[in-house]
Amino acid sequence: MRLLLLLLAFLLLLPGPTAEAQRRLRYNKWQLVFLEDFDTYRDVADMAARSPWQFSPDGAPTLVGNRYEDQYYDQAAVSLRDGYAYLTARPLPAPRTYAFQVDGRDTLKQLHFESGWLSLKPGFGANPALGDTARWPGNQGFQYGLFEIRCRFGGGAGTWPAFWLYSGPTEIDVFEGDAGRSYSNNVHDNRNSPARFDQGSEQLPAWQDLSTDFHVFSAVWTPTEVSFYFDRRWQRTVPASRLPTFPAPATVIVNQAVLSYANAATWPVGPDGPYSSLVVDYIKVYKFRGQP
Repeated sequence: MRLLLLLLAFLLLLPGPTAEAQRRLRYNKWQLVFLEDFDTYRDVADMAARSPWQFSPDGAPTLVGNRYEDQYYDQAAVSLRDGYAYLTARPLPAPRTYAFQVDGRDTLKQLHFESGWLSLKPGFGANPALGDTARWPGNQGFQYGLFEIRCRFGGGAGTWPAFWLYSGPTEIDVFEGDAGRSYSNNVHDNRNSPARFDQGSEQLPAWQDLSTDFHVFSAVWTPTEVSFYFDRRWQRTVPASRLPTFPAPATVIVNQAVLSYANAATWPVGPDGPYSSLVVDYIKVYKFRGQP
């Protein structure tokens, strides 16, 4: 009997999945170095002039390398109201043809939706005082830290909201969402072909819908690991021993993509027809006080 009691006591001391799932994100060791709460702009034109954000990817109105995306990013699809940024997807009245080149070949893509995108302007740069080391001309953003967004999904089949970091060699998807109750988080190593990635998929309970309330998505990126949090509770960690990240600043991106199989008939309907708005309350970046 005594041996059984000792064994039970030992098992109780072991860190199990339940204990890990209850681990909360703490901020006392982090210093806020970037805050965007959309409270200081008169309108989107003022935001375009004074903010660090641009409204489409560098040099293109869509991500040409992703054949599943069916949206044309435009400043007109971003709006501000009551301290929130709305990235709104809508069906275009007629498909818009976008011409680009792939390996020197002229290519056309038909885009059926307009939507919103925010990413740091190229002039944002890297900040050596924060430990960021630019590795090539135009490298911008933040190298390591705690990255966080508070947002509400727009809902509707085929919507693909995301908050992510991108440096070229490394991509960290703090979340990639869908219509309501599921999302994923990912770490990509793009340095080889084919690229390697580590994905975690999350399914919320039936009573919880990401399009009905705001939630906080966070990722802690250090030289040794990437940890993901939902509403400040730990979900999982990807150690560098399993999938390494590259030590270079990554730009911060939030966007509302639309997939080629989107069904706008399932989207919310407003005065101007079907729409789906990813609503962003804030974006924050923290740096570790001292060495991570």
